[in-house]
Amino acid sequence: MDSYTINKIAGAILGTFLLLFAISLVSEQIFPEPESHGAEQAEAGAPAEGAASAEAEAPAAAGEVSLAAALAAGNADDGAKVFKKCAACHAVDAAAGNKIGPNLHDTVGRKVASAAGFGYSPAMTAHGGEWTYENLDKYLTNPKQAIPGNKMAFAGLKKQADRADVILYLRANSPKAPPLPKN
Repeated sequence: MDSYTINKIAGAILGTFLLLFAISLVSEQIFPEPESHGAEQAEAGAPAEGAASAEAEAPAAAGEVSLAAALAAGNADDGAKVFKKCAACHAVDAAAGNKIGPNLHDTVGRKVASAAGFGYSPAMTAHGGEWTYENLDKYLTNPKQAIPGNKMAFAGLKKQADRADVILYLRANSPKAPPLPKN
């Protein structure tokens, strides 16, 4: 193997790494991680918005607070930023139609699989129930585990603060949303 071939191979490997690095930098600019704000607000004694239900009092996962506390510490504006991950498949504007996924306007408190004109998977239509705060949190954590067999390919939001923010953003776009759970 001559030195020209070795240089081409080394250049291709280096170019690949530089391309991946550039893609990583660009994606961080497009989809920035929102700052964690739940702990700071909770420590500062931020007043709780809304109220808690018995369902919200379920034991929290390690390192997580109750859903009511997470929602009280959350922020719909931060949820709009996190929702950018969802915007490729979902819209929240009442006038927007369905995309790859259903329009999520007026989701909070709505029956599951009830967006007009969207073709839901059999698993989603058979699931039943309504999009309560608790059901949204469970679904956004891991959609495939929450409703096995549904068509949504998104892996979920692992950070509780991100889920709370997105739920608050959906609530802000749900004119008939029920009151927040109380602490």
